[in-house]
Amino acid sequence: MRKGIAESRMASTQLSLKSLELLEQKGYKYVQIKGLTADKHYDYVEPYYWLLVPMKELPVDPTKRDIYEPINSDILKQWAMDISDTQYVISDKP
Repeated sequence: MRKGIAESRMASTQLSLKSLELLEQKGYKYVQIKGLTADKHYDYVEPYYWLLVPMKELPVDPTKRDIYEPINSDILKQWAMDISDTQYVISDKP
């Protein structure tokens, strides 16, 4: 649980089409998607917000596999344009 708290402190960039474009220009190919509660614990069922961790390569180790989405995916673009109460935040320290 401490890892969720530490990772949430790194996040500061709101998801937008521009932020996705900047990540792609920096060579990132994927984002790892993590759901966090208001008290900064992992929860994928009812998260308070979504933390997106940029990654250049997917992990090879099966124990480190998680939920990933390609940077140029339609889902991320849809989230970037979403005007609902759901918050999508990009980690500044991948």
